[in-house]
Amino acid sequence: MDVPAELIHYAEGHWMPMVEDSISFPVLRAREKWRQAQDAWATAHGMDRTQFEALARTIRGGG
Repeated sequence: MDVPAELIHYAEGHWMPMVEDSISFPVLRAREKWRQAQDAWATAHGMDRTQFEALARTIRGGG
């Protein structure tokens, strides 16, 4: 399955521009946006969070 690379490997530079200016902890918000994007992709492809994480580990070469 073709998972977008930005959903497999976190790159702060990709997610930080999407963080709202009013956020107190922008790094945490960027991580949350990454997880939300992962969840949205997984749901669109008939997976839950656990299944997505297993697939991501396999793609990363860790399992």
